Amino acid sequence: MTTSYKVVNDGAGANLLLTLEVDTTANKDFTQTDLDNGLAAAVMAGNNKAGMGSAGDRLVGKVIKVSEEMQTGTAIPALCTVQVTGVARFLYSGSAPAVGQKVEADGTGKVRTATTSADVPAGGTKHRGLVIAVSAADTTVDVLLDA
Repeated sequence: MTTSYKVVNDGAGANLLLTLEVDTTANKDFTQTDLDNGLAAAVMAGNNKAGMGSAGDRLVGKVIKVSEEMQTGTAIPALCTVQVTGVARFLYSGSAPAVGQKVEADGTGKVRTATTSADVPAGGTKHRGLVIAVSAADTTVDVLLDA
């Protein structure tokens, strides 16, 4: 059977959005250029603050917008909007994650396959997001953030 229907998951169920400050740590902030280049994987960097974090950090969601207002004396946006539920499309680094695997931040705004972790932190797993689709050609994964 032939069909012209194409599954598009990106953004589905994105009904919970957070407004957070942008981390000012060098190379861990989010700018409009980062978002234009698909570098949007966010981790919690402090109280109500999102950043790119470090490789292996827990993914909190996808930055979908940054403010035009800059932090005082910098070229770093003051605020960002982070999608924390639903399905989000991310660029990945390293080997392609497989459908059904979990992902984590890679520290550059992308995600990577979650590493095996025997050191689960107090309060739960450091991994988040179930891979539901992979495009090796585009180096993207669709991630169910609720999982």
